[in-house]
Amino acid sequence: MYYTTTGAYRRAKMIIDYVNIVLCAAVAVMAVVILFLRSSSGILFPVIFATGGTVNLLSGIKKILNRNMVPGWVLIGAAVVIYVLAFLCLGVVR
Repeated sequence: MYYTTTGAYRRAKMIIDYVNIVLCAAVAVMAVVILFLRSSSGILFPVIFATGGTVNLLSGIKKILNRNMVPGWVLIGAAVVIYVLAFLCLGVVR
């Protein structure tokens, strides 16, 4: 990951990238757990939705930091929709 900016913006973008990598790896692990523990993995569906929402939220923030306002706000809007779906999915699981 090479950035042309310096200072706080560069560090913020790098942190967002690293957090996104960790979150995507967590989603992959949770998907494997769901495959093997089908009967007792109901709570993982809302967690996966919320994790995906967080990835979209962080990607939107990164786009806004790069001065791409419209794609950034679209990603943040998608994150809100995914959070609502996670909340609804949590209500179904309980």
